[in-house]
Amino acid sequence: MAFSGKMTAASHADLLAKVTDFITGEPGTPGRDWTAARRDSLEWGPAAVFRNTGLAGSEEVYVGLYAATYADGVKGGLVCKVYKAFDGAPGGTGFLDTAYGNGTGQGGTHAFLPCWNAAMNVWIWSNKARVAIVAECNGMYANAYLGQLRRFSLPGENPWPLACLTDGYTSLWQYTTWHDDAASTGSRDADQHRRNLAFVRRGTFPLGGSFSSYHACHQICRPDGVWTSHFAICPTASLLGLSSGYETDMKMDTQGAGIVFPEGTRTRTGEIGRFKDGAFLVAKSAGVGIQPVVIDGTWSLNDGWRLRMPHTFRVKVLDALPAEYVASKEARELAVEMENRMRTAHLQMTGKQQ
Repeated sequence: MAFSGKMTAASHADLLAKVTDFITGEPGTPGRDWTAARRDSLEWGPAAVFRNTGLAGSEEVYVGLYAATYADGVKGGLVCKVYKAFDGAPGGTGFLDTAYGNGTGQGGTHAFLPCWNAAMNVWIWSNKARVAIVAECNGMYANAYLGQLRRFSLPGENPWPLACLTDGYTSLWQYTTWHDDAASTGSRDADQHRRNLAFVRRGTFPLGGSFSSYHACHQICRPDGVWTSHFAICPTASLLGLSSGYETDMKMDTQGAGIVFPEGTRTRTGEIGRFKDGAFLVAKSAGVGIQPVVIDGTWSLNDGWRLRMPHTFRVKVLDALPAEYVASKEARELAVEMENRMRTAHLQMTGKQQ
């Protein structure tokens, strides 16, 4: 993956220029070989859509950035888009299109990387499938991830493994998150939200003990081509209770995939506990394989009623068990095998075993 190192942008419009120069600047270098599908001058500022061919070299990946400036000339940022397909010809796909591009939230809100019309530090990562941007304004960091996710299925099973993940949202401009200053405490200020954010679900921030639906800052494209924000995982039952219809939404949006913690409870020590049989009985009954994933760090996230932020999590993906193997074993055998493998991996992750 190409990496820009630390750069400086004079404004959010210059940020767009810096991103453009970096990802299109060296056609012979993967990640810097994006091409401009179209450039526009829109109501709130310049916009561009970029194309690449994916890691396989045979796909079409389109990402869009729109350097939008508020009427006061100070507030601004990058409206972010990802498209399943894009017609770059005059009169073709509109930049804010939601038929092919990621959708909008309540009030027509769009995914948004909030910054400002002033100097900022910038870091850019890109390969042939995705672009990631981090901007630092007055000590506050904003980020955007645009393009393909790593595909854990065949292309025919998921032709659009796409994501548009950002820190903020805008409706141009009724509801907007900004980096006004480090002390800003507005009810929809991006800095306040990020400091208090336990997780994002449906691309919305929890406000006042419930879920607001003001924006769509986190979206993925489902295998059936529908853009959705129903993909975050609630870490506790109390937070789960804030989101009505969560289980139904997850069943619909994961298209048959499921996430199960086989211990059936939370760790109190940071160590992996005894695996129960239930998850493996479900896998056998459904005739599916098992993809083990080890997570470290979540147990120490809580500090009383508050969350420790920022916080570091580590994730390790182990080799999967094919459906045929799962079918050939008893649930207890699978539980013991998975517990041993995942416990060993966790000890290695934490440095307690070489």
